[in-house]
Amino acid sequence: MQTSIYAQNINPYSTTSEINFSLELPTKCPCCGTTYSRIPEYSNFFENSSGTITANSTYFCPTCGNCFFIVYSVEKLHHDLFGFPLVQYPTPSETTSFSKEISMLTPKFIEIYQQAEKAENSGLTELCGIGYRKALEFLVKDYAISNHPNSKEQIESFMLGKCITDYIDNEKIKTLAKASAWLGNDETHYVRKHQNYNVQDLKRFIKATVAYIEYELSFTEAFDLLKNPQ
Repeated sequence: MQTSIYAQNINPYSTTSEINFSLELPTKCPCCGTTYSRIPEYSNFFENSSGTITANSTYFCPTCGNCFFIVYSVEKLHHDLFGFPLVQYPTPSETTSFSKEISMLTPKFIEIYQQAEKAENSGLTELCGIGYRKALEFLVKDYAISNHPNSKEQIESFMLGKCITDYIDNEKIKTLAKASAWLGNDETHYVRKHQNYNVQDLKRFIKATVAYIEYELSFTEAFDLLKNPQ
């Protein structure tokens, strides 16, 4: 859930005493894994000589009685300030779980995606996007091969964009996969083409792609069941 918070300036030589910026609240406590949606207990910020703003927020979990700490990069988008997580202490150890259907379809996607999560949780923000982009390619290509097994060699050799265009038949999956690929390419290139999007949006689009693939796999299973009743 996105919310707006105030942060106090910790630079004694600055004339700006506080800022207001928006951020996505953490959804789980990294200490106990409980669902979480509380605003920070306290936030401060520091702006260096080049204008880069870093904010620090302290959260308290009433379930386990522990505090955790998130560092944000504060950036200006559409004339408003937004905070993007850089690192969290303690580092979360949990990774995303995927369904049995996705595990059977593309185990390599899960392996790479969870490694990217571990990189992100460790503060390796410049590397995790590359991992999510690679995970997306395995997801899309394994799904395409499952629908076009006779074209396996072509799908494996094609660039991701061409694979999506030529071998993804479901239009919703095609749209989500293409948008994910565009944002994933931004994580690997020198210049970002989509300045208003970041790695969190990439993850959101990948998860939506996974959901639609799961729906289609379940539909296919149900259709086969009705066509061939026991």
